Amino acid sequence: MKKAIAFALAVLHCLFLLVSCGQTEPATETDAAGTQGTQPPTEATEPAETEAPVEEPDLPDVTFDGAEFLFYQWDIERWRIWNDLAVEEENAEPINDAVFRRNLKISEKYDVTIRAQTDAYDVYQDNVRKSVYADDPLYDVCISMGHNIAHMYQNDLFYDLYDIPYLDFSRPWWDGNSIESFTMRGYLPFAVSDLVILDKAASACVYFNKRLAEDLQLGDLYGLVKNGTWTMDTLREMGLAAYVDLNGNGAYDEMDRYGILCGDDPVIFFFHAAGGRVLSKDEDGYPALSFKTDRNFEAILYYLEKIMYDEKLTFNTMYDNWTEDYVPMFMRDQGLFLIGLLRNSNVMREMDSDFGILPIPKYDASQETYSSSASVFGGNLISVPKTSDRLEMTGVLLEALSAESRYTVIPAFYETVLKRKIARDEESSAMLDVIIANRVYDLGDFLSLNDFSDRFLRITGSVRKNNVGGGYTDRTSDIASFYAKYENSLDAELEKLEKIIDRWND
Repeated sequence: MKKAIAFALAVLHCLFLLVSCGQTEPATETDAAGTQGTQPPTEATEPAETEAPVEEPDLPDVTFDGAEFLFYQWDIERWRIWNDLAVEEENAEPINDAVFRRNLKISEKYDVTIRAQTDAYDVYQDNVRKSVYADDPLYDVCISMGHNIAHMYQNDLFYDLYDIPYLDFSRPWWDGNSIESFTMRGYLPFAVSDLVILDKAASACVYFNKRLAEDLQLGDLYGLVKNGTWTMDTLREMGLAAYVDLNGNGAYDEMDRYGILCGDDPVIFFFHAAGGRVLSKDEDGYPALSFKTDRNFEAILYYLEKIMYDEKLTFNTMYDNWTEDYVPMFMRDQGLFLIGLLRNSNVMREMDSDFGILPIPKYDASQETYSSSASVFGGNLISVPKTSDRLEMTGVLLEALSAESRYTVIPAFYETVLKRKIARDEESSAMLDVIIANRVYDLGDFLSLNDFSDRFLRITGSVRKNNVGGGYTDRTSDIASFYAKYENSLDAELEKLEKIIDRWND
């Protein structure tokens, strides 16, 4: 068994390197739906016999006389499930030990001490602001939650990353999709690299219960992804076959078995998977509203009415306000599919039944690619605060750490996500490649104009029903009327954003 696991890990690492090497240039929107990324191969690829060569960053031979290099990052209880910036010692956990070895290697090579300071989410952004306004160089690099950025970008807190020496965004350890999305008229305030993994953990995916899939005779789900026919119609058809009223009370409740278990998140996930974006870019590089299209409205109507609001198919724990969470329900075989984030796998390692991992399905088979949302609730963004006064060291270490992470921390992340399943399910590793390579960074989510993305996310009515805030609609699938209520305010917010971008570039 140990030999089988070791061999599988080697194959996994090779697959990741081979697939990811194709991401050396920023992704562009190439199909009619506006989707990005790389389509999975139509046929299974033979395992590589040797590992892909390690690509080294182009950096000067310098040292920094024992300087301390400090990251500043956020946290919320239960969100920071892995420490991906700095750890004290090895403890036999794959990610922890990979981070330790990465930092040790870079620290010794450049004669620095790498540290990370963590504060609560609700004080993090204020501390960054205060530091910059006071011209106090407390931190070298900020690692911001995606949802933080909406409250920070307009304050002109960060350097343009294109101005940081030695950062080469054409190299494979930088996420080309994030570079393309977050570059606004030539200005890049934040980006994603292999340095951190919590952004990868916040990638949308579909888990399926292998035992239930076999009992329902659903066939090869991985094959559907490979041949491009894993669609929302397929998800719905398979899911409807899974419902069972386990307690026999004639009501749809948390004691039954469903086709789909989820929260509100699929409202956004399905939107992106269908090719939709709240904000895209115009020919001059300015963000432009792109939500209001016939195709977007058609896709939203379909997945709300046919998937999200079908109580026999989908158990949405956020809307129904049950005390039961959908992840434990899935672990008890009460769902065929679970739509969530890759980070959910950390809990589901203890699940008795085997599970597999799939990308979010396409809206229809005509789309060229699968698209998986990078959630703002956890997606970590790299920025350099304007108080940083050691830009050469910052550039060297960010590039060196990101490059080294590609060959140490990223394989450890794959191993952790697939732990206990890897010897029996190498196919899921290929699915991870598809998910990671095709993540969507919707500027509309990250910049959150007038909180529109949050309002859209709660179109199920969960916020109103659970009495946790005002200003949101009741459950509706009349997306045209929903958007019309916010269209004028979005136009006004977009004008303000354009002025902010012009100020950055001045």
